[in-house]
Amino acid sequence: MIRLLLVDDQQLVRAGLARIFDGEPDVEIVGECSDGDEVERAVARCAPDVVLMDVRMKRLDGAAATGRLRSRPGAPPVLILTMFDDPEVVAAALAAGAAGFVLKDAPGEEIIQATLAVAAGKGWLDPAVTPHVLHACRAVFRPRPAPSGDLSDRERQVLALVGAGATNPEIAARLNIAEGTVKTHIGSIFTKLGLRDRAAAVIYALGHGLAGD
Repeated sequence: MIRLLLVDDQQLVRAGLARIFDGEPDVEIVGECSDGDEVERAVARCAPDVVLMDVRMKRLDGAAATGRLRSRPGAPPVLILTMFDDPEVVAAALAAGAAGFVLKDAPGEEIIQATLAVAAGKGWLDPAVTPHVLHACRAVFRPRPAPSGDLSDRERQVLALVGAGATNPEIAARLNIAEGTVKTHIGSIFTKLGLRDRAAAVIYALGHGLAGD
């Protein structure tokens, strides 16, 4: 059973999310917060496996709340719920350690899938969401020279396409390789660069000027 903490400053939104998860047997809502400054205490009290958090709140926004939470050892992953109307806040949330983003108006099934993925230690950048994340990152991050590292030429190509928002099937088609090979390359990239998930890979690629078109 996955323990979920809901964070949104609108009670109606929290109620709507609760209805979405009401019929999901693998998820239990263990707590709710009405603003970001309540998150750390709620996590200590409820011990959730994942936090679903609004990006814009009145007292403490989702980016700042994510940064505070993720600075603590053993903190649960954070899935950001947003409408993407503030690129700087979105980029800040990624930099703060958010594991992924899902749109507020996404279908309930997608919100559930994203939550389950993030709870399992994966990132979540749906193809419909990724362009907004990339726009946010490009608006804020200044590319730094790419370190030499020990990535192979093929791994650099894969990382560039990940940074451009391409899915694994799209990368496979672009490079004329099997999708399983793409997954192997991505796993190697994560290991070599010390990246946690796909969201972190997007940030790395953009921040180092490696993202392709």
